[in-house]
Formats: sequence, C-alpha cells, structure tokens
Amino acid sequence: MKEVKNITVLGAGAMGAQIAALAAEAGYKVTVRDIKQEFLDKGRKLMTEAWDKRVKRGEFTAEKKEELLGRLSFVVNVKEAVKNADLVIEAVPEVMDLKKAVAKEVSEVAPDDMVFATNTSSLSIAEIASAAKHPDRVVGTHYFNPPSFMPLLEIVHGKMTSADAIQVAETAAKAMRRTVIHVVDVPGFVANRIFCVMSNESDWAIAHNEAKTALEVDSALKYKLGLPMGLLELEDTLTNGVIDVEYHVMEYFAETLDPSYKPAPLLESLYKSKNYGRKTGKGYYDWTDGKTNEIPMNAGANFDPICVLACGVNESAKLLEIKATTRDEVDIAVQLGLNFPRGILRMADSEGIDNIVNELNRLYTTYKDERYKPSPVLTKMVAENKLGRKTGEGFYSYGFGKFEFVKYTTNKETKVTRLVLNRPARANSLNLDFVAEISQVLDEVENDNNVRCIVISGAGSNFCGGADVSAFASGKADNVLKFSDYGQTLYTRMEVYPKPIIAAINGAAIGGGLELALACDIRIMNKKALLRFPELTLGLIPGWGGTQRAIRLIGGTHAKEMVLLADAVTPEKALEWGLVNFVAELDKFEAMVDEVSKKLANGAPLAQKMAKSLLYYGAQGDQRTGAFIETEAAASLSLTKDLNEGITSLFSRRAPKFKGQ
Repeated sequence: MKEVKNITVLGAGAMGAQIAALAAEAGYKVTVRDIKQEFLDKGRKLMTEAWDKRVKRGEFTAEKKEELLGRLSFVVNVKEAVKNADLVIEAVPEVMDLKKAVAKEVSEVAPDDMVFATNTSSLSIAEIASAAKHPDRVVGTHYFNPPSFMPLLEIVHGKMTSADAIQVAETAAKAMRRTVIHVVDVPGFVANRIFCVMSNESDWAIAHNEAKTALEVDSALKYKLGLPMGLLELEDTLTNGVIDVEYHVMEYFAETLDPSYKPAPLLESLYKSKNYGRKTGKGYYDWTDGKTNEIPMNAGANFDPICVLACGVNESAKLLEIKATTRDEVDIAVQLGLNFPRGILRMADSEGIDNIVNELNRLYTTYKDERYKPSPVLTKMVAENKLGRKTGEGFYSYGFGKFEFVKYTTNKETKVTRLVLNRPARANSLNLDFVAEISQVLDEVENDNNVRCIVISGAGSNFCGGADVSAFASGKADNVLKFSDYGQTLYTRMEVYPKPIIAAINGAAIGGGLELALACDIRIMNKKALLRFPELTLGLIPGWGGTQRAIRLIGGTHAKEMVLLADAVTPEKALEWGLVNFVAELDKFEAMVDEVSKKLANGAPLAQKMAKSLLYYGAQGDQRTGAFIETEAAASLSLTKDLNEGITSLFSRRAPKFKGQ
C-alpha cells in the first residue's frame, strides 16, 4: 500500500475546511486548494476559529493549535497543490460535471500513484472515475456533515477502484478518527439510500391517506420509532432545507432503481413551487415569522409508522441481497450517519421479520408499486422461521450470551460478574428489549457456581438515563401497563435474586435508571455522578417502583423532595440520606467497587440468599401493594394532556406548560 504523508483537500468551504482540519490533526501535511484566495482565507478562518474554541474548552493548548496550522498550506494553483499529493480529497459542490472536470484536471498533473477520493453523498463513483487518467485510483469517500461531529465515513468502491486505493482511503480515514463502512457503487450508497427512501415513504403515507398530515407522520416516527426527528421535519431543517436535494435524489433512484421510486406527490409539489424547507420559509411546515413547528407526542397516536420502517428495512435487505455492504455496516450507517436510536436491522428483528414482510405485501397489494416487493432476503428469512427476537434468529442471533444492549464478563477467580448497560449513544436508556436482556443475563448466571456477586454499571459517561418514552406515544394505557410491568418484574426479581447485586453508579442515574439502582442490594456512587427522578417534569410519575423503594430507603420527607421537586441529588446528599452506601472519588471508584464486590463474593451464598429474601418479604405487604398502585397510576397518566405536554417539551428542549388536564 502507498504510504500517505501529504494530503491535498480540494475545496475550502465548510466541508473541505473541516476535512483538512481532521487531516492536520491526524498528523498529515495538508494542502488546501480553492479557485480564489478569498475562499482559502475563509477556510483558514473556519479552521482557526474552530481550534480556538477547542483551546478555550481546554481540549488542547494554544501551542498545539499553532502546530496544526503549521501543517497547512493554502494555494490557488492546482498543479502546485497536488504536485506532492499522496491522497487528494475532493470536496467540491455535488455537481457531476464539476466533479468529473476536477478529477480529469487533477489526475493529469498529480503523481501517477496519487489516490483521488471524491467526497460525494450519492453520485456515481464509476462515472466520476471515467474522467480520470487512472480510474482505478479513484475511490468514493462520503463524509457526513459536519465531519467535525459526525464520525461516519462511507468508502465507496467504484467498478474499477483498486484494492490499494481503498486501503489508502481507509488508512487515512481511520487516522482521522472516522468510523469506516464499505459499500459498492450503488445509488444512495447506504445511509442516504435508507434515509431518502424512508423520507419519500413518509410523504407517500400522506398521499395514500394512511396519515393526514406531515405532523402526524413525524410525531409517530419521533416518539414511536424513537427517531431523533421526524423525517419530513428533517427534510425541512437539515442544512436549512434539503427538499430540492431529496427531489433530485428520488428522480435519480427512479432512473436507476425503478420508476416507482419517483418523488412522492407532496415532495414534487413542494419542489416545483420552490418551497425547499426553512431556507425558503416553507416546506412540509411553515417556517415564516420564526415559527418553530413543535411536534407534539400525541399527534401521531393514530398512525402506525411500520409502513415507513418496512420500506427502510426492505432497502437494507436489497443492499445485502446484492452484497453491496454488510449487515453490521448497515446498522452502523443508520446509527452514526442518521442518528437512529438502534440499527434498522435490529429494529426489524424486534418488530418481527414476518410483520415487516406482511406490511410490504400489504403495500404492494394495495398500491402495486414495485419498490414494495419484499426482498428475497426477507422472504427467505420468513420461510426459515428466522423472524427476529421472538424465534431467536433474525438478522442477528439471540440466545445465550448474544445481546444488543448489554455486555457481561465473569472473573472466575473473584467470582464476580460485571454487567455493563451498553447503549452509550442513548445514555443507556431502557426499552423492552433492553430490560429483557438484563433479565436474560440474570438467567444465565443464576446457577453458575463461578458467580457469587453481580456488578451493574453503565457504558460511557452515564449509568442509565431512564426508560424509553415510546410506550407513551400510542396514548394507550395497555401499552404503558405492559411497559411498567416489564420493569417492575425485573426490579422485583433483582431484590429476591439469590446473589447480591451492586449498582456501580458511574454516571447519571435518571428515572428508570435510578429505579434500577434502587433495586440493587448495594449502591456505590462516584463523585461525578448524580441521581434524579425527573418524571413529574414530564407529567409522569416514577413507574418502576421508585416511589415505593425511595420512601422505604430514605423516608417520606426526602422521598417527596426527590419526586416532587425533581431536582438532582448530589453524591454527598445521596450518602447522607441513605440512597447510596458508598461514595468514592473518580480515581478510586473502581477500586472500591472491586473491594465491595469481592467481599460479597466471599460471603456465604446460602445465608446471603436467605437474608435477601427475609429483608424483602419482611416488608412486602405494603411495598407490593404500593408497586401495583404505582403501575396503575402510571398507566392512567398515559392518557393525559399534561403527559403529552411534558414529553413534547422535553424533545423540544423547552420548559413545559402544564394545565392539569
């Protein structure tokens, strides 16, 4: 493989400047080229200001910033810019003719072994490469915007792209702290193929009268599926509006995939009336006069977003069908590139592959569009009874030691199992599958003589950020009852579990996460962590035993303060009140957890089991009744306008305005 020392970035705009900064931070000598000196000056200013902010935040020193600037040079002359380039990263506007012209010009004056990486989100790498002197040295590199915050990079293999060019691009990308996925040169690659199809399908749902408005669709996508934004809302707001881009992409898909991928009616109407989103004042929503277009949780109560999800899953399966990418890379793409809460194939496994196929068949039978035909990948899975979590096999395997949300290891010497809540991108927040996986770990180690104590901690900077709110989005009390019962069942089981359980509270324990900690036998908290019941700020109450365990642990006065005021409790106050058993400095926290867990693991197992049962059942008449009442109360709140206001305000990042309704 060619060694990379010198990188040239073509284009000093926001994208190019950030790519150049990443390359400099990776230790490369970087040349930035643009067609005018004023563009270069703007690019240099963007980089300098970004580094100044990082110096101010203490991320690195002023001397380090000067060192980085010293690795940069800025030139207008293209021959001068690429004369020593090992890797050229082209970041010019997304126009095919322009990209081909740049590839041709650069390849004629750069070293013959230079690798040309074109930064594109959807354009054909093969067509761009056709203009280059050495098409085998052309590779696609799709940086996600803004690259300073979005770590994903799609490396796109053109028909003629050499293995060496791919390796050069990947080595440089990893040095630049990119998470790399690979995909062959197909329309939309991975992330945009899924995003654009699902966005267009959100529009088709309105055209098909399956939903009445964009608001209804977006609410269901946001609160039921857990997407960070509704997809039509995102069309309006991403870089201030991408309706024009989405329209052209769907036209391209219709030309290259099938005519049924054509732009949906409302998308076409908005494009032709030049309503491209926030940048033009109108799109799917009206943005004039500073409107914010808040998406209420209850607006999507009557729309089932499975029609949108099924189409995204189908496109993912089609990519796997032609071996364009892999299962894991699909799920990485949607999580890091689209900020989905889970991989889309994991979501499919939870929904049930049979349900996904049934929905696609319904859509195909009803509307006769080819894009709805289920991929053979999906129909084969159904035929083989690989339906997802419910059968133990889907896109992923589920069973002994196979988890999405948890990790656990057992030290046979100390006889301690460390269970890590592993959903750091979502603050380790709990959904039904997550709760089931914790219970499964308890199943797996209950009769293991190598396990005498279990320690629960959180991945990343949080212990557990609470419970997923999607159960409340349906507005159905039965769904909330089911959700509450899952948590209540697990936490009660933990209290009577035959082995001692420690909550190693390494970060924020919020809501359902705090309730999880309270169900443990011993709680150890580091001095950077905090505890909080925020439920009343959302129009909710703690629904997984928080009110009952808190009042028994710390008494009515402190429990009411925690629940009613919903303020965070510091480690010092938690220790004083008796919410936790121990508090440790950050650098001594793990040592304390190890010390206490080893002591428990060395205890008398049968006596510990009996003691836990006695301590639990000795006070259960009241607590079991209280927990039941708590569950019923939580379910009744699912129907209130105050709950809708509370959760809507949380996602809209504003203070709630409760009306007692």
